[in-house]
Amino acid sequence: MALHWMHLLPIDRYVVRTSSFINGVDRKIITLLYQPLIGAIAHSLYFALESELEKDQYLSNETTHKTLMTMMGLPLDKIYEERKKLEGIGLLNVYKQKQNDEINYLYELQKPFSPQDFFKDDVLSVYLYNRVGKYRYLQLRDRFTINKVNKEEYQDVTMSFSDVFTSLHHSEISSQQGEISTSLTIDHQQDIVNNDASNSSYKILEEAFDFSLLIAHLSNMINPKTLLTEKVKETIVRLAFVYRIDPYEMSKVIQDSLLHDDTVDIDVLREKVKNWYKFTYESEPPALGLRTHPEKYRTMSGKKPTTEEEEMIVLYETESPLTLFESLSNGAKVSMSDMKIVESLILDYKLLPGVANVLIYYVLKIDDNKFSKAYVEKIAGQWARQDIKTVTEAMALAKGEYKKRLEREQGFAQTAATKETPVKQRQNNANRFVRKDRLPKWLTEEKKQTKPNQDDDITKVKEELEEKIKRLKSQRKQEG
Repeated sequence: MALHWMHLLPIDRYVVRTSSFINGVDRKIITLLYQPLIGAIAHSLYFALESELEKDQYLSNETTHKTLMTMMGLPLDKIYEERKKLEGIGLLNVYKQKQNDEINYLYELQKPFSPQDFFKDDVLSVYLYNRVGKYRYLQLRDRFTINKVNKEEYQDVTMSFSDVFTSLHHSEISSQQGEISTSLTIDHQQDIVNNDASNSSYKILEEAFDFSLLIAHLSNMINPKTLLTEKVKETIVRLAFVYRIDPYEMSKVIQDSLLHDDTVDIDVLREKVKNWYKFTYESEPPALGLRTHPEKYRTMSGKKPTTEEEEMIVLYETESPLTLFESLSNGAKVSMSDMKIVESLILDYKLLPGVANVLIYYVLKIDDNKFSKAYVEKIAGQWARQDIKTVTEAMALAKGEYKKRLEREQGFAQTAATKETPVKQRQNNANRFVRKDRLPKWLTEEKKQTKPNQDDDITKVKEELEEKIKRLKSQRKQEG
């Protein structure tokens, strides 16, 4: 569980800086294009920080985070979480300085992408589409679209600089040479205000994609050094992140996009990847539900499971929520309504994929394979407030939830029985409310050491799930 006070305290001071004008168009871009991705609170935080810059000022006065908490009416942990969204999407750079026992932060606001860069971006454009839907996406894009003009039908009569202005006479330059030289020299400790968004960006780590495996699958006739320029590698990483394409499939797409000189047309590569995705997954946009649990929050990474509970932890940590959902549905395609609920667990409630897996498994098993939106969101809200990051934490909460549910059901049954009802019948009434089908032992029992020859229901469940997942993956490869 993330502890914000390890990173940020109310007494920590900060200043806000920007090296670019943030104008009305920028504000409109952030509101219309970025806000659906980062949410209203992160959007408000950006402009709260920007408001600390007075007119024509690029560096604010120093203040504390306590002031920011008061201004926004939010606790510090919430501000910290929303700040991370601004950092991740490229709207804020954060710098930390420690002096004696004091910690100071520099918050450097970044301009948003231009509409052209945003809609051409392989990541942001797809996630905006996935977030707002086709109709709203096209509506937003049209808002920033202008009709092209065929300039070939016109004659360019624009005056050049030399047509309008004359150069200084040599004597004018010579007489002021010292002053000009001094005035035109820029102090290396200062920056000139920059009004483009070239510094605004977000990072997708290159380590997320295995380039060595990609190179291994390329033809021997292709020179990787010529092919994999920094721009091409950056594009590959982004496309692989959004469309969940592995190095082997990417190698085939790249070879289809090659020009005669072993270079890649990036626009063609984008189209080829999109076509591959459409062919493989029909017309659905890339979904966040296809992610797996982050490596840094995996408790079983690199370990061999020795208990039934650890086997389930490995399963939850290594499978994506949608794949797990399909396997629990006997391979049936996840309905659009259920898919939206799964994605909302990650997008709206910020649950990590492994945590979402535990919730999905728990709800389906406990509620006769029904996936009620209201019930799912009730649990998701509780887990989100507790900032659950690991599968083991989620399983512990699921156990507690199951225990409470069992107590409520048994209590209801006992209350419904009258005093005149025979004891045996009251017991039968109580048992009617308790599920008879098999539930995993990690959910119904306290943790204990597993005997080597014990007949574990949980192991059977895991094996069944793994077999279903293998069949699903095999089926997808055959369809591809």
